[in-house]
Amino acid sequence: MNFCRYEKEGEASQLASIDIYVSTVDPAKEPPIVTANTILSILSVDYPVDKVSCYLSDDGAAMLTFECLSETSEFARKWVPFCKKFSIEPRAPEMYFAQKIDYLKDKVQPTFVKERRAMKVTELCDKTSTTCMLWVC
Repeated sequence: MNFCRYEKEGEASQLASIDIYVSTVDPAKEPPIVTANTILSILSVDYPVDKVSCYLSDDGAAMLTFECLSETSEFARKWVPFCKKFSIEPRAPEMYFAQKIDYLKDKVQPTFVKERRAMKVTELCDKTSTTCMLWVC
């Protein structure tokens, strides 16, 4: 991890804490899947986990966004460690799984394929509209 060059083992971190705010208002104009991918990218950033805070402001108070982000928080418990463990780029799941690349290139850890399958986005709720995603892990 790149931030390690600024860290000294056994000493308190010298890196600043960062707060990132994401705002949304209307799930019809800003699909919750976009908001979820943004949040997951932020939480997966290559920075000490105890130094990053992410806040969401939903000015529309949409139940759809709430439910989607509730699912996102559960998925983040698996996605964030996966990204950090295998240096995944890009860190938005939708973008990562849409890539047409050889995902095994430069991956030498034998658990990668198994863990990648566990992360794979398997279904979108209501693919016709602006609803949330569902991950099966």
